[in-house]
Amino acid sequence: MMPRFDLSVRCPAFIGKALFLLGLSLFMTACVPDFLLSDPDWVVIEAGEHEPNPKRKVGLLISPNEVSATVTFDSSCIYDLGTADADDWNKVIGLGFVGSKDQDITTGIPPHQVDGARVGWRWNKQRNCIDLGAYIYVEGKRIDFKVAETTINTPTKLTIKIDYDRKLYQILGGQAVPFTHNKSFAYNTGLYFGGNQVAPHRIRVKIVD
Repeated sequence: MMPRFDLSVRCPAFIGKALFLLGLSLFMTACVPDFLLSDPDWVVIEAGEHEPNPKRKVGLLISPNEVSATVTFDSSCIYDLGTADADDWNKVIGLGFVGSKDQDITTGIPPHQVDGARVGWRWNKQRNCIDLGAYIYVEGKRIDFKVAETTINTPTKLTIKIDYDRKLYQILGGQAVPFTHNKSFAYNTGLYFGGNQVAPHRIRVKIVD
């Protein structure tokens, strides 16, 4: 006798997950491969945008233990947004985790704003440097804090470590932050300006994987 399956229960969940993964795959394929570019290490956000178009430096990951890159912020990363949004974090490298019951694909919230970890950056006018920080989401709740600094035109190694046994993120060697998920499927997030504000002018960051 052939086994019977309750398709009325399984199909909606399966179809939903399949559609989500298909959408994520199409999102990733919209990026530009480095080998097609004459200067592939430089990632550019045009004035008035939040991120590169098409996307750059993104891709799929399975159980990553570390995400890292050597990053150089040039003088285009000096900006002044006024006082209201001066402390907002931009983002440079990071990852978002996909899967499990708490990722409702109908909400429109991207997975990295449910469970994910990124390196934040912002221009510090008072100290004349780039602030670097942890920018983390745990079950949809954001945790962010400054960890380090770097200067303009200085190559800086940025590292995010993921410890699945102890369930900890550690960004730039700073304070470890616990997470709760059991997800293993993830994707790289790329360069992003904002916060609330779009790039006030053309922003360039060198990202060497």
